[in-house]
Amino acid sequence: MIRRTSYVALTSCVVAGMLSFGPALLGQGDPTSVGFIGPYKTAAEKKDPSKLPIIGAWRINLAKSDPGIQPRFTPTAMNLFIAENGGIRQEVYQDYPPKVDTYKTVFDQRYRSFWFKLDGQNIYKDPQGPNGQGQTVAMWLADRNTLYRERATKGVVDEKVLYRVSPDGRTLVWTNFSNVNGNSGQNVWDRVEMPPGTN
Repeated sequence: MIRRTSYVALTSCVVAGMLSFGPALLGQGDPTSVGFIGPYKTAAEKKDPSKLPIIGAWRINLAKSDPGIQPRFTPTAMNLFIAENGGIRQEVYQDYPPKVDTYKTVFDQRYRSFWFKLDGQNIYKDPQGPNGQGQTVAMWLADRNTLYRERATKGVVDEKVLYRVSPDGRTLVWTNFSNVNGNSGQNVWDRVEMPPGTN
């Protein structure tokens, strides 16, 4: 009797487990998200990125970032991603608020603003601001939480960066891996409220 009861209990657990995972095993579940990265079905977001988790405002986290960036970024540094005209405007401030309002047309190393589409075309101008170096950028949406960036100077790719948003949407990490013989660089950003008048 005990053996039969144990067998029935074990069989019930196995059947319950199969039923709970059944849709995924049968191909009916949502296979586009595996938990630690975003869903890969991103065709709609490439045309309308307004609902991507990267959209919003981010404050630098110097404690978690590569120490080498500290001369460049102050504790008030901000990074904004704004959905605009079927693409994204990225604004990077080494200190915030900016001390000048001419950085979109006059080069200022501290601030930059540029627009791009998620189409992988290296045609979007001035990703470092209007510095006269003939720079363009291409951006890809790898999955819902990951953007890949290639910057080119006069047609030669010289920078490769991953932008990754954590599954909870609270942390953004830039990883620069252009230096094939050295360490990657890492900038960590925490989500904050969008400043007034920017969205």
